[in-house]
Amino acid sequence: MKHLLSTLTIIIYLAAIILFASGIVVTSLGIYDFFHSFHHLRADGNLPVDMIVTGILKAVDLFLIGVVIFMFSLGLLILFRRKSAPLPDELPDWLRVKDFLHLKIVLWEAILTALVVSYLAGLAELKFRELPITYAALIVPGGILLLAVSLYFLKKGEK
Repeated sequence: MKHLLSTLTIIIYLAAIILFASGIVVTSLGIYDFFHSFHHLRADGNLPVDMIVTGILKAVDLFLIGVVIFMFSLGLLILFRRKSAPLPDELPDWLRVKDFLHLKIVLWEAILTALVVSYLAGLAELKFRELPITYAALIVPGGILLLAVSLYFLKKGEK
């Protein structure tokens, strides 16, 4: 039994390390997109605001996804640490994960924020390309609303 627990601990630590590396990759892509969005500045003085704005919104979305991945990685490490190992003092209160439900709520809030920014980036791109915004574009905000309401009831039920 002790061998099984140590094997599972190693697997969890490996998963957390892989997630952390994924977060670094996604954050690096966000940095690249951020600087690439300014590539559209032209020497003739013509300022393509639409391309810059959508590029920055997409970069912010990648940063938020990277934060979600980092939070998940750190949450796994905190949840599955040895009980004798104390938590670092530098962690903020919202990242001091007590149980899996708390980790799920923190991740849920971060994912909702990333979804809102992602939707705004897509909506801005539609607007700048002068494409019609149809009722089908309301599917994502409807899903975000359902997730937010269910998160509200989950938090209300936790207290």
